[in-house]
Amino acid sequence: MSLRLAREAFLVLICWTVIAAPVRVIDGDTLVVDAKIWSGLTARETVRVLGVNAPEMHGATKAAGEEARAYTVLWVTDQQLRLVTCQRDSFGRILATITRNDGRNLTLDLIDAGHGVKR
Repeated sequence: MSLRLAREAFLVLICWTVIAAPVRVIDGDTLVVDAKIWSGLTARETVRVLGVNAPEMHGATKAAGEEARAYTVLWVTDQQLRLVTCQRDSFGRILATITRNDGRNLTLDLIDAGHGVKR
């Protein structure tokens, strides 16, 4: 097995899935959650939605950014979230695919609703 294949196989092994409760939405593609990491134990984490880029909430895209944030607020309200993640970004945020119990995927829904572009 080559070193590259061994490294990729190792990276797959350190991915994890956690259940989380939304705390607040920062913008359309970033939120704060309480992740359930063990029975009775949670960790508050900032999460960047993997695979989508929503408009920024300042400058020329401010209005679109506020709409994307409002969409995400509605999407996560009263929901239990499932985060699948393998890494953090350069800002220390968890990069995660986020789904709800009904199977909906935040990345796909943001893109389909016109509040984000594939990243």
